[in-house]
Order: sequence, then structure tokens, then C-alpha cells
Amino acid sequence: MIKHLDFAKRLVNIMDTKFHVFGVRFGIDPFLDIWPGFGSFIGAFISSYLFWIAYKLKVPSRIYWRMGWHILLDFLLGELPLIGFIFDLFYRANEKNLALLYPFIDPEVLEGVVIE
Repeated sequence: MIKHLDFAKRLVNIMDTKFHVFGVRFGIDPFLDIWPGFGSFIGAFISSYLFWIAYKLKVPSRIYWRMGWHILLDFLLGELPLIGFIFDLFYRANEKNLALLYPFIDPEVLEGVVIE
């Protein structure tokens, strides 16, 4: 699970916060919306990886609903030509979903010592 969480952190960084211009942080997610339909689908598919991690962590159902809402909203508004780009620039659904997972990650498991 540690490898998945590390990969998820890198993925969220690439999708939502990798670059910054004039103090605005953004990733590649807004630029995926250049391809109508297909770009938003790719973004939602990548976002569902965090949903899968939530499933593996057995989070409460309210977290699933919130994560699903973030993914759906990002997908639907990403379909709108200019509004979707601006929305994706500031909403950062993947960052929100990763933040929802942090309380359910056991730090002892991630930083523990292997006993042989």
C-alpha cells in the first residue's frame, strides 16, 4: 500500500499542483480538457485511482460519496469549453481526494520497522 500512496502523491502533484505561474499552482488536469469528452474522461480515470486506494483502506461510505462527488464535478464541468479549464485550474479535485484519505492512513504502518 505504501507504493500506491507514494504513486498517488506523485500523480496528484502532476495532475493538480506541479507548475506555477504568477502564484497560481496548476497541473496537467486543465489541459486535458482541450480534448472535449476524451480529456475529461482521462482525468476522471486517473482520479479513480485515488478512489481505488480508498476502497483498499476501507474508508467510511461518506468518504466514497465525497470523493465521487469531486470526480463527477471535475468531469462534468471539465466538459464545458472555457469554464471547464478555469474550474480545473482552481478546484483541484485530486488534491481534495488525497486530503480525504490522510486521516485513514496509519502512520505506524508507513513508518514501522520490519520484524523478521
